Amino acid sequence: MDSSNLVGISEIADLAKVTRQVVSNWRQRYDHFPRPVKTLQSGPVWDREVVEAWVKNFKGEATHVLSFINLKGGVGKTTTAVGVAEILAQEERKHVLVVDLDPQTNASVTLISEERWAEMDKAGQTVAQLFADRLNPNDPPKFEIEKSIARGVSTINDGIARLDLLPSSIRLIDIQDRIPMIALSGNFTVNPLDILKHALQPVIDRYDYVIIDCPPSLGTVTKNGLRISTGYVIPTIPDILSTWGIYQIVDNVQRFADDIDRPIPSLGIVATKVQGNNLHRRVMDDLGAGRLGRFGEAGALPQPPLFANSIPQTVNVARGADVDADIRTFKGKYGTAYESIRGLAKEIKTLCETRKP
Repeated sequence: MDSSNLVGISEIADLAKVTRQVVSNWRQRYDHFPRPVKTLQSGPVWDREVVEAWVKNFKGEATHVLSFINLKGGVGKTTTAVGVAEILAQEERKHVLVVDLDPQTNASVTLISEERWAEMDKAGQTVAQLFADRLNPNDPPKFEIEKSIARGVSTINDGIARLDLLPSSIRLIDIQDRIPMIALSGNFTVNPLDILKHALQPVIDRYDYVIIDCPPSLGTVTKNGLRISTGYVIPTIPDILSTWGIYQIVDNVQRFADDIDRPIPSLGIVATKVQGNNLHRRVMDDLGAGRLGRFGEAGALPQPPLFANSIPQTVNVARGADVDADIRTFKGKYGTAYESIRGLAKEIKTLCETRKP
């Protein structure tokens, strides 16, 4: 092959009018990115015509960033977020990053062993260290995004190749209330709401989906997730206590979106831990009709739609959170809830990939 027809990463970046980092991310994210024809001492090289054709046909697929939020704990938020992420990565063959912003670290220890999490936490490879570095601008930063992403995680079959995790830490409990004070600590160049955005900037283009498990609050940590979100999902048990704060979530997210002049639409509400009792049936009817609580009042915000798939109460899900369990399939992990989680993941994928910007 004529060497003049070979291009490296820099030339591809020039062709596509992007940076070298974006090209590197494309290589990891897209299975259909052309394979290099050879690797020289200076690095891999590609056939110019093949690359030009790929760039010409490339449509600039955006990364879908979804925050999972509820102000009440114990509603199945983490189970739903992790289940959707696993299905998207394994069955839909999407590259997915789970970002655990909840200091309870449930998503982290659901996807990796507690021993591995403890090692990463000790090494400063969690979101807690990311925020801690910003609180102590005079100390050398410890957090590095590439080292802090655990790759190929899951209890399914010893890990899912396309599923990665940025873990949380219980240390975030002591840090989260101080994050709004970052700008007053002498670090005036850092917006407390942009910390996660800047940290993920070098890697986010690698992923088709980023799933954010938010803490049960609407504080600065959750707003870091919403700041980069293209949408959000509200998992809830269909009872009075669990649905009580949904209007507050929608109202506050709308106000925050107005403040940053960027839409953050709700994809919908997903009913979780559903049982066949009268209370659950009644609340499900209200959710399906869009008349839950204050949403039914005149002049109120419209209620987000109810997803068609709901997650039933099942003991299999608790077993599936055990990373030491010998689980090889989704049915083994989620039991009777598997089809519902699978259906929800497909609903979310359809909404994301057919929704107009």
